[in-house]
Amino acid sequence: MGTMGSGKTTAARLIAEKLHCHLVEENFGENAFLPRFYKRMNRWAFHSQTFFLMEKINQLMEISEERKKYLIVQDTPIQQDVFSYAKAQHTLGNMDDAEWRLYQKIYASFEPHLPKPDIIIFLETSIDHITSRIANRGRGYEEHIPTSYLLLLDRLNNEWLKENRNIKVVSVNTDTLHIVKSKKAKADFMRIITNVVTP
Repeated sequence: MGTMGSGKTTAARLIAEKLHCHLVEENFGENAFLPRFYKRMNRWAFHSQTFFLMEKINQLMEISEERKKYLIVQDTPIQQDVFSYAKAQHTLGNMDDAEWRLYQKIYASFEPHLPKPDIIIFLETSIDHITSRIANRGRGYEEHIPTSYLLLLDRLNNEWLKENRNIKVVSVNTDTLHIVKSKKAKADFMRIITNVVTP
């Protein structure tokens, strides 16, 4: 878990590779509403967020049995979809009250039946580093994301973490851990994670 651009996918892939976990990634590439969302947020926010919500619900239902056999690592937990990304759109007025209530109703109807993570790894990353990483990954539709939006996501992430009482959370500051390019950073990161997830 972390604000967009914090390195969630890179970290999840590394954990899956090193600890031989089953990897569950966010299907952002299949979300046809996402490029439209970044052009007209108030038009496509509900569609885009609902797509991600339903994809995540389907993924969690599919892995409910696999959790009994394998360690599972997921790059973005459903809690972040609901209480950070979607909540941000309601806060900004891109999802109106009726859309937000419907979104919450969908989530609430499935939530009791979904497996909960044993541990959430929170990638704590400064906005400067997030901005730089978003620019470096070169997704065209992300080029004009305002800093204010990133700050809002970061604030909502931290608010949920403070309110969370049911899931163990481990925070890792990634400003100096360049796990995309540095072998030492990868080793340092995995040392932290291994100490957390293994007895």
